[in-house]
Amino acid sequence: MRRAMARAVVGDDDYGEDPAVNELQRRAAGTLGTEAALFVPTATMANLIAVMCHCQQRGTQLFLGQNAHLHLYEHGGAAQVAGVHSQALPDLPDGTFDLDQLELTIREAHGSRYHPRPQLICLENTHSSAGGRVLPLTYLRQVRELADHYGLQVHMDGARLMNAAVAQGVEPAQIAQHCDSVSLCFSKGLGAPAGAVLAGRREFIAEAWRTRKLLGGGMRQAGVLAAAALLGLRHAEATLHRDHDNARRFAEAVETNIVMVNVRGAWPSPAELCDHLRATSEEEVAETGQAVSVLLLPWSAHTVRAVWHRDISARDTELARSKLEFVARKCQEKLALGLHPTPLGTGGA
Repeated sequence: MRRAMARAVVGDDDYGEDPAVNELQRRAAGTLGTEAALFVPTATMANLIAVMCHCQQRGTQLFLGQNAHLHLYEHGGAAQVAGVHSQALPDLPDGTFDLDQLELTIREAHGSRYHPRPQLICLENTHSSAGGRVLPLTYLRQVRELADHYGLQVHMDGARLMNAAVAQGVEPAQIAQHCDSVSLCFSKGLGAPAGAVLAGRREFIAEAWRTRKLLGGGMRQAGVLAAAALLGLRHAEATLHRDHDNARRFAEAVETNIVMVNVRGAWPSPAELCDHLRATSEEEVAETGQAVSVLLLPWSAHTVRAVWHRDISARDTELARSKLEFVARKCQEKLALGLHPTPLGTGGA
């Protein structure tokens, strides 16, 4: 990937003259089955541009899940920048929300002088907070039908859309066809250092270009980034299949590349468990013959998140699982002895 970046033929993307960016946009649009696509620095920017283009009148309303990335982890850009009100609905465990409740919420606002004008439904696929769950195709079709009935648009935060396509064994376009716009991130499972695309109809992307310029997302010799994204996109299916397989080696009943580990009891907390997994010690070397440092993320009060990517091998996965078993055993021993827990070691290897 670094070689591809170094060898990229570049131009000025702000003038549409970068060959690598143009090729990436054509390939991404073809992959997603849309008329056009726009290369942007991040998926967060892609989502914000989509909201601004779909909701051009300030004070309009979008509907999304209460645990959606766009709602929780993008600094409220829809409100701060676009002036759009977000109506958050409860997420179901599979990353969907109840369609009857969605329709009721839309119907209450539809034609009402007292509610913000409903304009947009935002979906996330795969759903990060739900543990990488894939939205069913039938659900996407039902959302599309509901949106059409009330004259709303549909945007998909498809940062991990390629994971969803691989997991369902379908072309990405079969997922994207139910949406008016879709974002796709290159710096997650596809392994590029930066970049995303926003895809949709040609006139929508023309407006998105203007909004990207407004947000400071216009880039010059961006082909060095596009070259990495192209490589990731070309090898997406094989890479993501491997990631999914490795995640299933670590835990059962996993749909894609994200595993949510439930932490029971008062100790260790998710943060403490992550500290123990990252730390190494002489005791670990003496018992297991190796020192392994595993980086996981404390996700909630009782959950730790593990995400597989192209740099994690099957051997790495086995080491991570063994390290988790070692840490769990040591914690159980301390609890059985009534000892106050202390870190298992410091440093990393």
